[in-house]
Amino acid sequence: MDARPSRPLLWVKILIVAGMFLAGALLYPRLPDLITTHWGISGQPDGWMPKAYGTWLLPGLALLLMILFPILSRLDPKHENYALFARTWEIIQIAIVAMMAYIFAVQLYASIHPEAATLVGRFIFLGMGALFVVIGNYMGKIRQNFFVGLRTPWSLSDPEVWSLSQRFGGWMFVFGGLAFMIEAAIWTYEIPVFIAVLLLVTVVPIAYSYLLYRARKQ
Repeated sequence: MDARPSRPLLWVKILIVAGMFLAGALLYPRLPDLITTHWGISGQPDGWMPKAYGTWLLPGLALLLMILFPILSRLDPKHENYALFARTWEIIQIAIVAMMAYIFAVQLYASIHPEAATLVGRFIFLGMGALFVVIGNYMGKIRQNFFVGLRTPWSLSDPEVWSLSQRFGGWMFVFGGLAFMIEAAIWTYEIPVFIAVLLLVTVVPIAYSYLLYRARKQ
């Protein structure tokens, strides 16, 4: 199998990143001198940057990630395994870059329409939820590597623990993503939901991976 990206999927990433730069250039004259670059969990802005720099921050990071993704896979000690989930790896990359483009769109909209700032938190939760659901649906297809997936000492030491851990982690990502999306609709318990989802997609799968490893060694 060929681990190199397929041309259609590669072009999807290129078009997304190019679209970000194009949107920034077209809307640049309408942006305020200071644009918001960060919002807290509640959706309130807490970071700003001159538009000469802030406009290009997310497009630049998306471009950097697009360049780094294939480099990291080649540097991975288990790089030969990427051929076993090449399409999944490409889809995950696209999902991450698309999420950055979505946040950039929210940033531009909120900068041009300050009255919409109260909706930013809901938009971010919705985007994060969608990203988690997409990643969760593909986690079970990820093979052992050091850069993507649920990488614990126990999953990396046992292919079976790895496979079962990814499937379990995938379900946790899907549930967490759905929780984010529901919260984006009701917007009532944003901080508790954020903490609960964080635990659901990190601590719970790590504990599962450890317990599974222990059970297999007994």
